[in-house]
Amino acid sequence: MPPTKPVDSESICPCGSNQSLASCCLNYVKGKSPAPTAEALMRSRYTAHALLEIDYLWETWSPEERVRSSKADIEAWARNCEWLGLKITGTKAGGKKDNHGLVSFVALYRQDGELQEHQEVSVFTKTPQGVWLYVDHKK
Repeated sequence: MPPTKPVDSESICPCGSNQSLASCCLNYVKGKSPAPTAEALMRSRYTAHALLEIDYLWETWSPEERVRSSKADIEAWARNCEWLGLKITGTKAGGKKDNHGLVSFVALYRQDGELQEHQEVSVFTKTPQGVWLYVDHKK
């Protein structure tokens, strides 16, 4: 289930990078710096689910798309899952010089005792201020 003890910044980052949390997603999730690429945002959003950093998930979601959910809904779902791993399966654009990007991934989690696999191609955009946002998944 969700973390029950304080986060150890030296533990392995949940995003699957095999780096420490401190050298990977933690600075993004804590708002110390913006994710530099669409993939970095995808990884940090997965990590935010695992760490129950709901404000980060909300703030990195395109305001136009937020109307589909609420912070309470996001938190309820994240709390009900045991996050087991993330595998990035592909990227298209989404680099430091791009304004749009796609990130394909598989997220593994356990919900209500059942192993789940969520596959998606996420769509990202960069604001005029240079901040990446999750928009939606590719239809």
